[in-house]
Amino acid sequence: MTLDDVSRRRTDLGRLFGAAFAADLATYLIYTAIPYKALRLGADPLALGLVATAAAGAYALLVAISGRFSDRAPREALARGACIGIIIACIGVTLARGVPRILAFVPLVGGSLAFFWPCVQAAIADRSAGHELERNLGRFNLAWSVGKGCGFVCGGLLLSAFGPESVLTAGSALMFVIFWVLPGKVPPAELRSVAEAAALPPPDPVLAAQTARFRRLAWIANGSAYGVAATLIYHYPRLVDAHGWSPRIFGLILGGMYFTETLAFFLLMRHASAWRFRRAPLLVPQLLLAAGIVALPWATGVRLAVTAVVFGFALAACYSASIYYSLHGAAARGRNAGIHELLIGIGSMTVPLAGGLLARRLGMEWAPYATAGAVVVLSIVAQEVMLRTGSNKKRPRSRAAVALLRE
Repeated sequence: MTLDDVSRRRTDLGRLFGAAFAADLATYLIYTAIPYKALRLGADPLALGLVATAAAGAYALLVAISGRFSDRAPREALARGACIGIIIACIGVTLARGVPRILAFVPLVGGSLAFFWPCVQAAIADRSAGHELERNLGRFNLAWSVGKGCGFVCGGLLLSAFGPESVLTAGSALMFVIFWVLPGKVPPAELRSVAEAAALPPPDPVLAAQTARFRRLAWIANGSAYGVAATLIYHYPRLVDAHGWSPRIFGLILGGMYFTETLAFFLLMRHASAWRFRRAPLLVPQLLLAAGIVALPWATGVRLAVTAVVFGFALAACYSASIYYSLHGAAARGRNAGIHELLIGIGSMTVPLAGGLLARRLGMEWAPYATAGAVVVLSIVAQEVMLRTGSNKKRPRSRAAVALLRE
């Protein structure tokens, strides 16, 4: 690989990290505005749950195939096509005069993101030689999480000042910028040289089994955690209105949560050996998520701020574990990353919908939050069952083997 190739690769990575930041900034401007647009048009809790399901459902349906499809078509071109799809969806939601019209366009947002993120992740991997993948993955996590926090904060402020239509316009304008920021396709010769540098020795079968075990636990934990986050995004605006608070408060709560997630990503990246291949660092965040989401309807002031901070750390822990075990020492990285994203979509789709159905049936504003908490508890139970049923499988017993896992 020549010096020019290395320089171009670094420039491309910078553009991809920038695109990840801007994409989540745009996405969460849009996702902040959509529930308020729906509320303006008379949406009830079930309708808000359906809006969440429409976006996440399209994401879940398409993300399972988009990663494999990007192996056959230019990843960067597919990501640009996703930007165009989101712009069209924003225009449709902005012009909507009823909730059914919003439901018609929101799946285009989720479906476009299903192609955008796997393509960007794979494009980063294409440009990551040797052991650079884990470092670049950490930078990628920091970039999108900062964008997510900025999206919610800016979305709340813009909602208070201008309304949801202006926020949707800002989100679509950012997607147009991303269209031009994304790099071009990696030349085949450079791609081969990166692949050769990234080649790793065959994994130890015992360590591979342990990785697979934690991978399944983390997938379940992360799916339920994203169900909690989606419940907060789509149902909390109604509670904010019931309290008589400004949309700015909604944006600050979610922004604080995702800025905390960014800090947690940095700490988890710096102290990886403290949490990798350990059960407690995955279990405790889930317990905190379950308790926090159930108590959220009654949280105000300092308790609300503390809850947002706890949510941020818990979401970061679950996501970091899921993406790390999906890509660490796995021959089928693309498939595992697809399952990781698929479970994010399923959690984001089903939990808010189930909460909305229960809220309509019981007439209780707290029902979506109790539903999300119950889902997290059930996911913990499922993980414990998996641990017990797999307890007879071969595991590394020596301290040396465990140390190798955590490196």
